[in-house]
Amino acid sequence: MRSDPPDDPDTLREKIIGLGEASLHKSYYPELQSRLAELERFRALLDQTHDAIFLIHAETGNLADVNASAGMCLGYSREELLTTPFLNLVAPQQKAGFAEFVRMNCDQPPASHWTCIASLVSREGREIPMEVTARFVAFDGEQYIVAIARDITDRLQAERELKIKESALASSTNGILIADLTGAIMYANPGFVSMFGYERGGALAGRNLAAFFADPAVGEKVADHLLKDRAIVEETIGLQSGGAPFHIQVSGSVVQNDAGQPLCIMLIVMDITERVVTDQMKREAYTQLGKNIEQFAILGDHIRNPLQVIVGYAEMIDDPLARKILDQSNRIDEIITRLDRGWIESANVRKFLRRHGDDAEPPAPIFVRIAATKKEDP
Repeated sequence: MRSDPPDDPDTLREKIIGLGEASLHKSYYPELQSRLAELERFRALLDQTHDAIFLIHAETGNLADVNASAGMCLGYSREELLTTPFLNLVAPQQKAGFAEFVRMNCDQPPASHWTCIASLVSREGREIPMEVTARFVAFDGEQYIVAIARDITDRLQAERELKIKESALASSTNGILIADLTGAIMYANPGFVSMFGYERGGALAGRNLAAFFADPAVGEKVADHLLKDRAIVEETIGLQSGGAPFHIQVSGSVVQNDAGQPLCIMLIVMDITERVVTDQMKREAYTQLGKNIEQFAILGDHIRNPLQVIVGYAEMIDDPLARKILDQSNRIDEIITRLDRGWIESANVRKFLRRHGDDAEPPAPIFVRIAATKKEDP
């Protein structure tokens, strides 16, 4: 202190070389050791992080310091990195852009930081995509850049896979709906939006999936079934935005996390109106075909009854023309017999189609052949 009496030369000498009770060496050495230990701990902490940390001279662009992760990531030793300008580590096609990016941020406030994506080149020549966050700092009146680079290879791969999945969902012609566990809509693909007559998918967000069924109870049943049994396939009636009902097939499942806990509900919706209408037309056609076959059989009997009367009278007439009447009557009977066979075979075809569907190929014996049937005796 200025108020303290000055030390004599011997006392001052003892303080400097550490021999006195108030030795300067004894006063500052423990604090110096503590600071050095703190710096060592901090250095070890930086070396353990997975991010690569670079301290760059702002004026020259040379590296002033790096952590251990920087060398491990790029395959260089610390000594090699300290003799390499940071820009030499940037991929050749990105050097100019990175240098311009740094120049544009030179006027940023000292506390601000900026982030960019750049590829750093390893010793083997492999380009590693990095997210580089940097800021300017000052030490002893000199400007430095602290750059923290994080390897984002896995993140970019995950983003690419996610984009592929999103594109697949968006391009699907089927309607795809994702709802939370309460049934509130989280996502609807363009196929679903178009199928249900909406202009944009954002209008569906937050609505309950029961609103897309003609009978809301069916929508609630679907959600409850999924939460209990994890999967469902059901045909029901959907409801478009304008209130028009249409036939849909709903298949869905519950999306789970790695622990098996439910995350959300996903539904795949198909418009099956055309198929349902076609099936209805087939059923009506089969029904009408059955009625026609029965009518044809009855008409055949009705034709044969008067034909037998004609034959009977012709056989009682002793006239050459009677033989012609009998011949023509036999021809009529033969035609009716052929029709009977065709009707029977038509009935067999109808039964076969009902059992096996239209795509099945019926066996050869039940094909309808009328004109080629050989004449038989009455």
